[in-house]
Amino acid sequence: MKALAALILLVSACTSHRPSAVNAPADGAEYYLPSQPLAVTKSRLYPDPQGGLGHSQDPDIRVTDIRLTASYTVLYMTFGKDKNDRNNNYWSTSSISFNPKAVLVSSDGKKTYSLIKTEGIPTSPGSRDIRNDEKITFILYFERLDQGVETFDLFECKSDNQNSCFNVEGMTVQGSAGASSQLPK
Repeated sequence: MKALAALILLVSACTSHRPSAVNAPADGAEYYLPSQPLAVTKSRLYPDPQGGLGHSQDPDIRVTDIRLTASYTVLYMTFGKDKNDRNNNYWSTSSISFNPKAVLVSSDGKKTYSLIKTEGIPTSPGSRDIRNDEKITFILYFERLDQGVETFDLFECKSDNQNSCFNVEGMTVQGSAGASSQLPK
C-alpha cells in the first residue's frame, strides 16, 4: 500500500498543473515569424539581414534606418555594448569617433560617395568616451547615391586588434530614382 501511495505521489508530481500558455510557440524559431500577431507591433530586430540594413562584423554596431533626401544618403546608426555578452566589461568605457574619410561604396565597387557630416558622433581626430552600459545613436550624411544604385556598403577603415571600424556590408535602399521629401537638419 505504501508503494502504491508513493507511486501516485510520484506520478502527480510529474504532471503539470499549470494552464497551457495561450499562443505559446513550440520552439524559439516561431518567435520571429512575421505571421505572429506581435510582429506587427514590435520593432524589427537589428541587424536586419532581410530588411536591407546590412550587417557588420562588430555586434555593437547597428544601422537602424536608411533614407534618401534630395541631397544626401542618410544612415541612422547606434553603437552600444550588449550587457548580456559574457565577454563584456559592462562597467568600463570606450572611446569612439568616426573617420571623416569614410565612404559608401556601390555594390559593384565602381562608385564611392563621401561623408558630408555627422550628428551625435565626433569625427577623428576628436573622440567621445562612452560607458559600456550606454547606447548612443548618431546620424551620418553622405553624398546622395546615384540613380539606380540601390545596394551599397559603408567603409570607414580597416579594423584591427586595436580598433573596430564602423563597416557595414549589404545595405539596400529602394527608390534611388526619386528623393524623399524629408530634409536633414
